[in-house]
Amino acid sequence: MRIVRSVQSKTCTDGSVMREYLLDEPLTPGFLAFLRLFGTVKEYPFMKRPYFSFEQEHFISVKGFTGDTSVEVRYRKEFFDLTSDYFSLLLFYSGEGEAGIQKMQGITESIREKMRIRLT
Repeated sequence: MRIVRSVQSKTCTDGSVMREYLLDEPLTPGFLAFLRLFGTVKEYPFMKRPYFSFEQEHFISVKGFTGDTSVEVRYRKEFFDLTSDYFSLLLFYSGEGEAGIQKMQGITESIREKMRIRLT
């Protein structure tokens, strides 16, 4: 899966950056299972359309509908420079099996270390 284009971008009142992306493939339950390895996924399958949210604390939050090609991603302003590519990386490595999981874990830890350094 990959991002085709950014549909909308804005700065929210709390300073976070919100981007709406159009993807080349619909979001799948398999992608949500991959996201669970890197944060908290909440699913609401009994809504008219199956809605989900994902949060990786201090990184990003993602909201959308399973089966849709549109998704909303919010980035915290304090770490936007470190996390702006994180969602793209999640999309890419979700299709790479165990090797993708390991690579994404390494990327996540690297970003966390940079955050720790910045905060001290």
